[in-house]
Amino acid sequence: MDGRAFLTRRELLVLPCAYHLMAEVSSAGGPENIAFPLEGIQGTVTPPELFFVREHFVPTQISLRDWRLHIEGNVAHPLELRFADLLESPSKEVEAVLECAGNLAGGSAVSNAVWEGVGIAELLSQAGIARNSQAVLLEGSDSGQLLAGSPRLPYCQVVPIEKCSHPESLVAFKLNGRFLPRRNGFPARAVFPGWYGMDSVKWLKRLVVLGPSGGPSEFVASGMNKLYNRMLKTPSGEIALSRLAEIQVRSAIAWPLENARLPAGQHTVRGFAWTGTGRIRDVSFTSDGGRTWAVAKLDAQPKPFTWVRWAYQWASSPGDHVLMSRARDDAGNEQPLVRDPARRDVYEQNVCAPVRCVVR
Repeated sequence: MDGRAFLTRRELLVLPCAYHLMAEVSSAGGPENIAFPLEGIQGTVTPPELFFVREHFVPTQISLRDWRLHIEGNVAHPLELRFADLLESPSKEVEAVLECAGNLAGGSAVSNAVWEGVGIAELLSQAGIARNSQAVLLEGSDSGQLLAGSPRLPYCQVVPIEKCSHPESLVAFKLNGRFLPRRNGFPARAVFPGWYGMDSVKWLKRLVVLGPSGGPSEFVASGMNKLYNRMLKTPSGEIALSRLAEIQVRSAIAWPLENARLPAGQHTVRGFAWTGTGRIRDVSFTSDGGRTWAVAKLDAQPKPFTWVRWAYQWASSPGDHVLMSRARDDAGNEQPLVRDPARRDVYEQNVCAPVRCVVR
């Protein structure tokens, strides 16, 4: 076996129901699920008021007087940190994209910010992490029932120790130079640059270091292990599971918008491109649905973890047009034109998304 898990028929029937229930909660005034058009972002940093929001449960009110961050588990010296302890610790800034793993093709559930916080590796080192540690369970202050029939538990994720040890992985307390807004995780949250947003747990309250025999019981009991998996139908008909991690290479057109009506002539088509591995290498643009492509211009030298703005000077002619952009990174990953037909999940929808417009 290659280490992948496989779903039973019963689990395949349950999961679509879970997505439906989560969507119903969001639309009923419970957890927020908000994304803002990329058109409104000037420059490269997303203002807090335009930062996308994805919540699994309604967040609780947190008092700084009572809030603590606990670091425990497979460590020599468990820690209990106050907010002041974080502020007094050596901090670092990392500019990074955060994208929802369920961001639709052409969707805007993605934002870019300058995060400031304390390295997770530094905190684990202070706690005396054991050499045989394998992962860290991150637990938030929000709780609820994730799936029908599951117990009410805090939101949590399990991240491999290797990713937690990277210098860019943070317990962040600032976004764009200001303390985190409440809906973005105040007073502190995890940030794992290059990885999808579900692992960057908000309203963070516990880091539990897991050893070889310390299973993530809360993670499994809540049903979180059944979500955020890549599901591939194998030639034998089985469904193979592998955990989502790195953001897939992607680009998006910020302007013009879908169904725009434009006068014939010169237009500056603009957008963003990002990837979880390495840097963006180039972006291509088409106005005829992919029959012909031209190279777009990048506004700046691409950097790791963050997106880059791109633009294309389009000499438009009258008619109906299908615009698309396609990104490629320096690791050789290229944005696909079509979705892998073997996929049986709703994640990593990074196919080139068409934007239809009419020129008169």
